[in-house]
Amino acid sequence: MSSKIERIDSNNHDGGSDAADGFSMKDYLADSAHFSSTDQKLDSYCRKIDTHILIYAIVLCILGQSDRGSIGVAKVVGLEKDLGMVKNDFNIATTLFTVGYLSLEMFSNFLLKRLGASVMLPTLGILWGIVCAFQGVIKTKTQLYIMRLLLGMAECGFTAGILLIMSFFYPKSKLTTRVGFFYLSFPLANVFSGPLAFALSHIDHPTIKHWQWVFILEGLITVPVAALGYYILHDYPEKCSFLSQDEKSLIVAYKRREGTLGGSEQLSMRDTKRALMDWQLWCMTFVNFAVCTGSHTLSVFAPEVINELGFSPMHSQIMSALPSLCGAVAILLTGKTVKLCRSHWLAACLALGFSLLG
Repeated sequence: MSSKIERIDSNNHDGGSDAADGFSMKDYLADSAHFSSTDQKLDSYCRKIDTHILIYAIVLCILGQSDRGSIGVAKVVGLEKDLGMVKNDFNIATTLFTVGYLSLEMFSNFLLKRLGASVMLPTLGILWGIVCAFQGVIKTKTQLYIMRLLLGMAECGFTAGILLIMSFFYPKSKLTTRVGFFYLSFPLANVFSGPLAFALSHIDHPTIKHWQWVFILEGLITVPVAALGYYILHDYPEKCSFLSQDEKSLIVAYKRREGTLGGSEQLSMRDTKRALMDWQLWCMTFVNFAVCTGSHTLSVFAPEVINELGFSPMHSQIMSALPSLCGAVAILLTGKTVKLCRSHWLAACLALGFSLLG
């Protein structure tokens, strides 16, 4: 930029023509206006995606997390006693969710590419909502085992699928912030689900037990919200009905330039092998496994642990939400932490260190 200005000053001083030099102040101002206009259009496009896709994804993710963690509330209000569960029976039920989740996780994104986000993700939400509701009509622990396995299978593709389609829609420079807001739904789910589930468990009915209400109503809330996804979600920007043709052309051209265009692009086996050979992928997998193990354990067993310390069921649910509330605040501060540490790696180590101390 400074060299261009020097060339302009030289031409003006010497009386040389701008045309001969190949550059003029008019051209420079025109280029600046073009880039400014592109940024404004990109910001407007991202706001549209935020309101149409990101908010829906956050809401459905909160419901999904609540559905999977509701078993912890159910245990506090009588699940084990009514089903005759002893010793490690409850642990087996919670573990089977993970077994079901892992069984289909590897294939979820391939299926997403084939079916499309607008079909697969709402369908998964409806399926896990139905399975969650059916947990409220079971009579034996074996039936609970089956339902937990099916619940894990139904939920397995959602988070990965949302992250995948977000990479289709958002430019690379805008993606990190949106992923952060999406992950905010995980602690928020625990903040709201505990008190909500406890309130649902206090519905009195002559034949339906308190813990059954937790499963039934949470599942029934999820189903209609998930069904809205058939009208809200789209497979990729080129198919979005709420985007203008100019906006579609803008994002496709932008992402093609930065080399992140997905969506309608075909996924080759060569691309898959190259991704699987990336050592950073496996490091991230190991770290994510450790983090998810701790967070899932906390969301399921925190009410029981607090209850056994002598607190009432109501206070157990309220207190179990406090770690997640702190987690939500920590996510909001992540960007500043990265800037302070000047490294994503150091910021991640700092966060994991605090988790280890907790």
